[in-house]
Amino acid sequence: MFLILGFFMKIVAEIVHEVLGHGLFVLLFGGKITDLYISVLWPYDFSWIGWDLPEGITSAQMAWIYTGGILACLCASFLIQAFLLWKKKISWHFALAFFWLAFWTLVNSTGYLIIGGLTPIKDVDELIRLGVLTNFLSLAMGLIFFITGFITLSWILRRIFANVLSPKKASLGTNLFWLIIPLLVVIMLANPERNLQWAYLPLTFIPTVLSFVMEYFLVLSQQKADANPNNIAQ
Repeated sequence: MFLILGFFMKIVAEIVHEVLGHGLFVLLFGGKITDLYISVLWPYDFSWIGWDLPEGITSAQMAWIYTGGILACLCASFLIQAFLLWKKKISWHFALAFFWLAFWTLVNSTGYLIIGGLTPIKDVDELIRLGVLTNFLSLAMGLIFFITGFITLSWILRRIFANVLSPKKASLGTNLFWLIIPLLVVIMLANPERNLQWAYLPLTFIPTVLSFVMEYFLVLSQQKADANPNNIAQ
C-alpha cells in the first residue's frame, strides 16, 4: 500500500505541475494546450506540456507560465501539509496518500529550484534568462522551502507510522524514508542528458542524517518524559 500510493501520487504530482501549473497560466493568457506528456519515470524522464500562445505575449506573462509549475506544486504541498497537521483524526490510508502527494509536489518544485541553481534545467533556466531568478536565488529558495517541508513532513510521517508501528519503529521508518532523496538523484544521474555531477550525490544524504538527529532527540526527550515521576499523575 505504501509503495503503490507513492507511485500513483508521483504521477498526480506531475499532473499538478504541468496542467494546474503551466497549463492554467497558458489558458489564463489566452493560449491553447497542444500537447501533454506525463512521465511515469520521473526524474529519469521529465514530463512536459506544449502550448500555442497568442501574439503579443509579454515577458512577464511568460515568466508566470514558466513559474506556474513550481508555484502550483509549492502551494499544493504546503496546503496539504497544513491540512494534515490541522486534521487530527483521518484514516491512515488517506493520510498516507495526502502525505505522498505533499512529498512529491515538494520534491518536484524544490528539486527544480535547487538543481536549477547548480546547472541549467527546464523552467528555472528560462526564468533566469528572463531575469526573474538568479542561480543563487533559485538555490537559496529551493533549500529554504525544502528544509521547511522536510521538518513538517517528517512530523506528519512519524504520526502516520505511529498508528501502525511502535514509537521506535515509527521513528526508524521516518529516518529510512528520507533515503528516497539520494535514490531519486541516482535515478536522475543515470540519464546523461541531465548534466549533473556525481560529486553532488553525498549531499543528498543530509536529510537522512538530519532525520536521525531529529528522531534521536525526540525519542530521548520522550523517554525522559516517561521516566519523570511528575508525569505519573498525567
